[in-house]
Amino acid sequence: MTSPTPMLYYSNSSDPNFLHASKFSAPDNMICLVLKDKTLLYASDLEFGRAKQQSSCTVVSLSDYDEQKTIGDKIAKILSENGVTALYVTESFSCKLFEELSKSVQVKVFEGQIGERRAKTASEIENIKLANNASVASYKMIQQILRESTIGENNVLMYQNSVLTCEYLQQQVEITCILNNANSLETIVACGIHGTDPHCHGYGPVYAHQLIVCDIYPRHKSNYFGDMTRTFLKGTPTEAQTKLYETVLQVHDECIDMSALNVSYKSIADHCMKKLAELGYEKKFVNGTYVGMMHGLGHGVGLEIHEEPRVNTRSESVIEKGDVFTIEPGLYYPEIGGVRIEDSLFVDQNGDIHKCADFGYEWVIE
Repeated sequence: MTSPTPMLYYSNSSDPNFLHASKFSAPDNMICLVLKDKTLLYASDLEFGRAKQQSSCTVVSLSDYDEQKTIGDKIAKILSENGVTALYVTESFSCKLFEELSKSVQVKVFEGQIGERRAKTASEIENIKLANNASVASYKMIQQILRESTIGENNVLMYQNSVLTCEYLQQQVEITCILNNANSLETIVACGIHGTDPHCHGYGPVYAHQLIVCDIYPRHKSNYFGDMTRTFLKGTPTEAQTKLYETVLQVHDECIDMSALNVSYKSIADHCMKKLAELGYEKKFVNGTYVGMMHGLGHGVGLEIHEEPRVNTRSESVIEKGDVFTIEPGLYYPEIGGVRIEDSLFVDQNGDIHKCADFGYEWVIE
């Protein structure tokens, strides 16, 4: 799907649509105009040289528009020079500028992510794989710390003569990711009851014999994300914990095996929910909270951690070449703990599906 043109941005690299259009990491807002035959990026004197070197655009000096005092006036002049009388902006576009520009040109809002972002190029997939490699390095580190930990009083884990905490493991993940050219600022390491809330980051001591949900989604220096989740337990699991883990892994593997070119994401998500229910883990509302699996099966990954395609029971998409998406079934019960297992997958130009990174599923650490 091709996004409509002309498309106007006044944004920076925190906006994934701007970043994709310009291929330029800009800390401050810049004007970017996407036309049918070219993309124009208007750079300040400060950014001009770097933009010429790094962006994919035709770079124009913003100093050429010094006579126009406001950003709105500069944009109006740029649109006039390029014969633009109607254009699109994205949802993040300034309301003030929208109102100002609408007085002289027709402005429409394009909803969602620009279509070209969904189908990843080979270089984009490589960047996502590099981000996932930071996750792999982090999981190796977590496993090693858990192996070296001892079980102390009240089943609290001790590491290097100190209480092992979720915060410490999160910090070590951040360090490991930095050493692998990535950042992971919202790492989830959630033990026991905290792991039954899928997006609880986790805090406090790590306990033996309790499930530990770890969700690491680094952003590589290329600005592309990776996403991988593993669940661990230090000590001896109960029968209920073992069954929970084995069920999630079984469904995870089945959903990956189902994933193929032109298969609908809805059908995979439907299979996940049906299989979990058949195995005795239907989603329910019990004692004021949901138990079972209360989230979607997955999502696209790229310049945003959650983007198209959506992998859930409401999805209208099918698997296409260039897609990068996650499969992440999970089960959550306060009396047992939480288990989530997630891998990121990509579809190559032959239509074959591969994992973005390989890391095993050893979960019991003695």
